Amino acid sequence: MDMQLQTGALFIILALLLTAGIQTTQAQTEIRDWNDLTNVRTSLGGSFILANDIDEESEGYSTYNTGDGWEPLGSESSPFTGVFDGNDHTISGLKISRSTGDNGLFGYVDQATIKNLGVINAELNVQGEFNGVLVGRIFNSTMEYCYSTGTLTQTGPDTHHGGLIGRIHAGTLFGSWSSVTVQTEGRFAGGLTGTITSITDVGGATVEQSYATGNVVSDFRWIGGLAGQFGGTSIILDSYATGNVTGSSQVGGLVGYHWRGSEIYSSYSTGLVSGEEEIGGLIGHRDPPQGDVQGKVETSFWDTESSGTSQGVGFGETAGVNGRSTDQMKTESTFAGWNFSTVWAMDEELNDGYPVLMFQLPTSSEAGPQIPQDMALNQNYPNPFNPSTVISYSLNESRNVRLSVYDVTGRLISVLVDQQQAPGAYQVNWDAGQLSSGVYIYRLEAGNQILMRRMSLVK
Repeated sequence: MDMQLQTGALFIILALLLTAGIQTTQAQTEIRDWNDLTNVRTSLGGSFILANDIDEESEGYSTYNTGDGWEPLGSESSPFTGVFDGNDHTISGLKISRSTGDNGLFGYVDQATIKNLGVINAELNVQGEFNGVLVGRIFNSTMEYCYSTGTLTQTGPDTHHGGLIGRIHAGTLFGSWSSVTVQTEGRFAGGLTGTITSITDVGGATVEQSYATGNVVSDFRWIGGLAGQFGGTSIILDSYATGNVTGSSQVGGLVGYHWRGSEIYSSYSTGLVSGEEEIGGLIGHRDPPQGDVQGKVETSFWDTESSGTSQGVGFGETAGVNGRSTDQMKTESTFAGWNFSTVWAMDEELNDGYPVLMFQLPTSSEAGPQIPQDMALNQNYPNPFNPSTVISYSLNESRNVRLSVYDVTGRLISVLVDQQQAPGAYQVNWDAGQLSSGVYIYRLEAGNQILMRRMSLVK
């Protein structure tokens, strides 16, 4: 009996320690409809997870997407600084018709994380500066596996407009894409982002393994298929743009205006590029060296046929910029030095035969890899519950999995899963109809990892 008591006490201590260790995860707030989504603005530093797709049929849609439309989450005076995990779900039908800037699902984001989120079928008709379907303006933040579709129409001379983000000011954008059609009267417009730049004492922005397919049309200058303006100490790596790009001047298939010490590696563009002056298949305007500050382009390409121009750079240095025919652009040997083991792939059925990123292959979803990046145990839903609830979890590799339920004394109540499972997302329904009200602990063991959470049965 003493041994049983000691074991039970030890389990309780372990549960409390693990609970404390995952406090951030447990504090994650589930978002299920537009009402939940708008409540994010009451806790802009919180941690949130999208529990399901949200669309025009979801509760609260007509409240927040009529008139001026959606009010973006976060502003310059009160930015979003938390974590938002889209959990590979989408938000559909976002509508914004505002005369002020910083428009998008999020308006102003600072030192935050947004990941695994798609904003689709969006319709933005806006004025002001810093507009993007997902985020208007980002400072020193991280975005991974995010994407957008729809239209963004901006009127007036204001700057920084992109299919996904208006401006990236330091931070990281990885594994993300946009097919948004961008039409603007302003400057610094791009299919993915209007501007990519750095922050003094913080560093530059990195855009990696990302792409844009939407057309970009502007009456002004500094327009690009991926980014309108790209500079500071920022980097574009393993990325591409295929949309058509139109502007007055400094127009490029990938980047409109490449300035200062920024660098481009292993990237390409294929879209038709048109304008009045400084028109380039890859880059519109490339700044000359300024003292020791010199930008760099290496092993990057543009399609000399589909772009409609034999010039890779409209103005400036052409080193590292390579023009190839359409057939050559669809041949792997053209891209010598590129990583075709873990980053790039060729598939004639995808992207019209041009190189694609690995996460675009049929084994993955458009939003990013189906294989989760980490093992995770989600909060059960509903919680509290009576008498049944759903427990969901994800695996990032094949493992022996055991999912168990205990009471607070450490007594085993039920084993829900005990088998080998492949990488992916799983959910299990647990019926506690024969049990009394109280707090229960569910425990996920996979390989050498253990995750635990609490749930409440209320009858």
